[in-house]
Amino acid sequence: MKRKMNLLKNFKSHQVLILVAIIVGGYFLYTYSKSKAGSLDSYSEMNSASNAVEQNNYQPAGPEGTNSENAQATGMTTNMQGLPPSCVKQNVTDPRELLPKDANSEFSQLNPQGSGDLQNVSLLTAGTLQGINTVGTSLRNANLQLRSEPANPRVNIGPWNNSTITADSNRRDLEIGSQ
Repeated sequence: MKRKMNLLKNFKSHQVLILVAIIVGGYFLYTYSKSKAGSLDSYSEMNSASNAVEQNNYQPAGPEGTNSENAQATGMTTNMQGLPPSCVKQNVTDPRELLPKDANSEFSQLNPQGSGDLQNVSLLTAGTLQGINTVGTSLRNANLQLRSEPANPRVNIGPWNNSTITADSNRRDLEIGSQ
């Protein structure tokens, strides 16, 4: 008994307060988890009902390709009223109907048939796109302002997250008043 009294005297008031707070916190945690867990006894009826097997005439599926019997839909009527004309089934257009047939039409006058064979002839002249960056990304993020501004500086930050957008090299920085 004397030993217990010495033990209690060694406890400070803040130590006792911390011990009481831990006990109270543990109690609240226990009651909270108990309310969230629920009881498993109420689920026993559901489990037995789910394990019961109904005795119906169900057949397993047959081999692939033999299970394609479509259900009959007799007595079904559909109403096409209110649908836009693009939803209603239309006749398929033959692509030959789209081409002009008359050699004297306006289309034939604007696009005359030449007398030579144009197969494997390059109609592009070299140098027409000279000075325009057609491969790079100079205009992918184009500056649409009336006055130019300097391009945002790019800093290489590593092998990832690098931008593929380059500065517009065809536009001078701050061209108003510059020489």
